[in-house]
Amino acid sequence: MGIIQRSMVKACPHIWFERSEMKDRHLVIRRLKEHIALKEELPILIFPEGTCNNNTSVMMFKKGSFEIGGTIHPVAIKYNPRFGDAFWNSSKYNIVSYLLRVMTSWAIVCDVWYMPPMTREEGEDAVQFANRVKSAIAVQGGLTELPWDGGLKRAKVKDTFKEEQQKNYSKMIVGNGSLKSELD
Repeated sequence: MGIIQRSMVKACPHIWFERSEMKDRHLVIRRLKEHIALKEELPILIFPEGTCNNNTSVMMFKKGSFEIGGTIHPVAIKYNPRFGDAFWNSSKYNIVSYLLRVMTSWAIVCDVWYMPPMTREEGEDAVQFANRVKSAIAVQGGLTELPWDGGLKRAKVKDTFKEEQQKNYSKMIVGNGSLKSELD
């Protein structure tokens, strides 16, 4: 992988970072701001979900790329698994198996929609802006919006999240009174 990464860095500029390192986060934000300040630079391609998914939904966006200002040029991508599936289930396949499967598939076909540019509105924070962009992408690609991130693929669901969903469900059932009146 190191050889591939070094070749990619030579071919075009990249901003590498370690998500768990807070000081890297500040460095990345500074480098992104410097990059967008230079109008002659090419746009940066960012996958704000921070992970790949199974092509049915759009997961929560990381807010970092929406904090720096500038214009976002959203792109909706939806793969058609008819000839080959581009989704990598990293808990099921290692990178070599995945690459072999993709490289030997008949074709990787996808629909790509280049959407109108979006900017952060006055009074909108980075999370609200990220959610607005995510919603637009989901609608364009016919995908389901999910309120959680890709960490759920590899980690246990937090009790607080379960409790919040249980409270919402309880309000839905008890709140409208129709089910309660039938039980009485």
